[in-house]
Amino acid sequence: MSSPIGHSLAGVIIAGYRDQTLRRQKIGFLFLCAFIANAPDLDFIPGILVGQPNLYHHGISHSLGAAVFFSVLLAVAAIRWSTKTFLYNFFFIFALYGSHLFLDLISYDGRPPFGIPLFWPLLDKYFMFPLLPSFQHSPFTHAGIGEFIHGILTLHNVYVIGLEIFLAVPIALVCWLFSRLTSVRAQ
Repeated sequence: MSSPIGHSLAGVIIAGYRDQTLRRQKIGFLFLCAFIANAPDLDFIPGILVGQPNLYHHGISHSLGAAVFFSVLLAVAAIRWSTKTFLYNFFFIFALYGSHLFLDLISYDGRPPFGIPLFWPLLDKYFMFPLLPSFQHSPFTHAGIGEFIHGILTLHNVYVIGLEIFLAVPIALVCWLFSRLTSVRAQ
């Protein structure tokens, strides 16, 4: 899985690609996009409440079924404050949420069950195509909060975050340049 920083960077890249005029007053929008890109990891909360943060991690919140459900809910809520259509908002939110699934899918997962239940509820099978190293928190599903925090504070995770930044910044720059070029041509 990626780090929260990697997931946030993916959300900001998608937000920037959507809106070529991101300015200071839209910083809240960037935070919202970063939050949505991290939303599948809200499955840590019930585990933290019972003292085992990993207990429910990489469960159904890491599936396309959950992505569709979450995207529909937020797209319906967005009707009240967005000038975009329901379908536009749905696909935008789905892209943000889906970026999390994609990054976790291509990251090594060293804790069983290995991977994510990508096609839940249609399949209970877990999938993983490890191209990137994983942000580690604890190799044990039943690790306590202390073990969980100790697992996060490692040089390996600093390396993973550095790699995520190294990979995300060029992508963000290409998207920004592309959006600037297309907006100049449109004028």
